[in-house]
Amino acid sequence: MSLTHTIRNSIIDALVYEIGRDEYNHDFSVSNFAKTHQVTTQSVYRYLRSLESENKIVKIKKGNRNTYELVENLTYLSFPIEKLVEDIVWSRSVKPLLNNVPETALRICNYAFCEMLNNAIDHSEGTEVGITVGVNAVRVAFDIVDNGVGIFTKIASAMNLEEKRFAVLELAKGKLTTAPERHTGEGIFFSAKASDYFSIISDNFIFEVPGLYGSEIEKMSQFKGHPFGGTAVFIHVLFNHRMPLSEVFDQYTSDPDGYGFTKTTFHVLLLEHGDPNPTFVSRSQAKRLLARLEKFERIELDFSGIEEIGQGFADEVFRVFGLQHPNSKIVAAKCSKSVAKMIKHIIGDDSLFV
Repeated sequence: MSLTHTIRNSIIDALVYEIGRDEYNHDFSVSNFAKTHQVTTQSVYRYLRSLESENKIVKIKKGNRNTYELVENLTYLSFPIEKLVEDIVWSRSVKPLLNNVPETALRICNYAFCEMLNNAIDHSEGTEVGITVGVNAVRVAFDIVDNGVGIFTKIASAMNLEEKRFAVLELAKGKLTTAPERHTGEGIFFSAKASDYFSIISDNFIFEVPGLYGSEIEKMSQFKGHPFGGTAVFIHVLFNHRMPLSEVFDQYTSDPDGYGFTKTTFHVLLLEHGDPNPTFVSRSQAKRLLARLEKFERIELDFSGIEEIGQGFADEVFRVFGLQHPNSKIVAAKCSKSVAKMIKHIIGDDSLFV
């Protein structure tokens, strides 16, 4: 039975989206797609050939099999940082490249791009910034790379942190700025939450919020061979992005009539990134986790991936902090049975779990 024009187009749209979603791990499978969408593999290959002829996708040889990528239009820009103004760069050089981007996605692009370029202007201490704008059939991508002081080095220095890696944890919490007289420390936090993919590379560390690629868990990793100095920020926004920026702000405020940044959430594993068998047992670890959290009224700690925590760690987080900061409430999410059992042992209050 032949498919209607509407159904066929919806399948082709889904095909393009799946290829775009898998652009980094190249795990698109014709057979899996055919099974999911209840079409034959022959039909999928026919659609793929049609998309190739329309120059929307390109076939890539990977080992013994073929994979596919979306054709991308790339624009490279470079500016001296001195006297650079981010909204002028946006309106004159970037926005004209995004003529077909839907309004909701365009607003997210505008916010995240300007916030991150402003960070390079105000904080990097660099002299140049390079910008790449990539547009394909499903998303917009921005790369913003400066040649200044790496962001993790700068945060670690400003906060007297023992190690640079702890700077990533502070970024994930939010309300962090090295220039409080000019910034509230919200730009990176909300740009990461609003985008469909967000990452920062600097000082041989990468902080990643990979929501577009199947996981909303913030993570950090370390690598060698850092190809540039300074800081690089990567942002992806899908054309079909559905959540307006105002709703992103609403998720982190206690005031439905305002935009007060009173709530935060982050992944506890960021405290001990890179350790294949991390332990969370000491009060000193807990104090590092809790630093600056009194700035928030509600803190949601994501314990996914953590099998157990120690009594001292739990006591410092869920009892001592509450006594010291009665206007701030910490709640626990995605706890294993062992973690939940220890928290209940300390506090005995089911209202601490979400």
